[in-house]
Amino acid sequence: MSTTTRTGGGVSQRHAACDCPRAHTAGCSGERCRCPREHSARCTHRIRPDRKTACGCPWAYVASAVRAGKRVQATGSGYKSRSAALRARAEAIETLRKAPAAAKRGDTLSAWLTAWLARRSESSNALRPTSLREYKRLSGIIVEAIGGELLRDVTADTLDDLEKHLHKTMPGKATTHARAFAVLQSALRDAYRRGRIADDPTRRRDPVRAPKTRRAMLQPEQFARLVDWLSRNGERMAPVLWVAAATGLRRGELAGLRWVDVDLAAGRLVVAQQAVQVGSKVMVGAPKTAAGEGRLVMLDARTIEVLREVAATQALEAAAWGSDYRNDAALVFTAEDGAPLVPDSLTRALPSAIARYNAALRVANLDADQDAEELAGLAKSRGMGARKLAVIRADATLPGAAPLPVVTFHSLRHLHASILLASGRGLAAVQRRLGHSSISISSDLYGHLIESAGRADAEAAAALIPTRQR
Repeated sequence: MSTTTRTGGGVSQRHAACDCPRAHTAGCSGERCRCPREHSARCTHRIRPDRKTACGCPWAYVASAVRAGKRVQATGSGYKSRSAALRARAEAIETLRKAPAAAKRGDTLSAWLTAWLARRSESSNALRPTSLREYKRLSGIIVEAIGGELLRDVTADTLDDLEKHLHKTMPGKATTHARAFAVLQSALRDAYRRGRIADDPTRRRDPVRAPKTRRAMLQPEQFARLVDWLSRNGERMAPVLWVAAATGLRRGELAGLRWVDVDLAAGRLVVAQQAVQVGSKVMVGAPKTAAGEGRLVMLDARTIEVLREVAATQALEAAAWGSDYRNDAALVFTAEDGAPLVPDSLTRALPSAIARYNAALRVANLDADQDAEELAGLAKSRGMGARKLAVIRADATLPGAAPLPVVTFHSLRHLHASILLASGRGLAAVQRRLGHSSISISSDLYGHLIESAGRADAEAAAALIPTRQR
């Protein structure tokens, strides 16, 4: 049993019924007894003689407002004081006027992220499978830190707590921190647009940005050495690496490239699809960006020649495998039996090729006299063998060459952009060739190359002024 004391102003306090015993006086008849109660020191619903409360019973509020000609209402409870309930009621009235759903719903941030991701996987602007998988991973990090917070109570201070949690649990991973905040920002902005929160707290603090790092890549001379060495040794990935560097295609676009999209006579290809790997599954879909879909990439003479050689090799392999040949989709780059290339295998291709080249380089630079014992061991080893050793030692291009730095497959895309800029093409050409969604992305990624080229231009121009050196 409980009683409610109304105090006005839209707030009230709910008291539990007092069951403390009476301190009866002598001669008390028990009828209409006015004897005092024996309250304990910890009694939470004691009422003082002046009828004012001195208890810890919770306060509640009822708020209402008129929006679009209709009255909307919200309630709240569990406040420790009347003033706290009044402040909460004032905030609720303001929220009712702006976003009624935010005042009435008690969803947690975790529940909202789950519902938001479900929509992003099914709506017309659904995330790509790889992006959705990454969003779910980052959402798990957010939920671990602040997922229990009510959606309507998320503030800039809550975001500060998330940043502290990330620095404590994932130190040194600035890129992951920035991506987690980007996902949270997208989710909260959607909640604001849908009226689930009255304000977007991400606007109340500085964004979290990952530090810009200079992308490591092979220099043109280094790449030429590598791809020539791979070609001489009949490496299957040599044509793939060359086309990647010569066109700037992404790994998924290379894995999904079909012969129907290539016109060797006209010297061009169209990026119509890409292969996407989600776990162990490979799916074919549209390219990463709308700007990249259907883009026309013109081909140089050497790339056309390389692709003709790939087509000829495929014809020989198809004849050799017969009915077991698997290239039903008529892909340009496949395994020997026609099976499609897994995008992850392309990711590993360049670092693996560089490692083999550097190993061959070290063997080629061994001295015949000083390293005779090691050479004899390599000739007998299962990993090398006398025949392979002889081929490496006979390669006149290897001795004296410097080892190559280990870089990622994606760096070939950066190599293509740097070559374009070095040849005098601007950022617009980079955007077209690489399929960036905007020229600002091209500028962010490769603006430093433009700056260095501009400095060289300035020095060249100044050198033509015949002034005396100071």
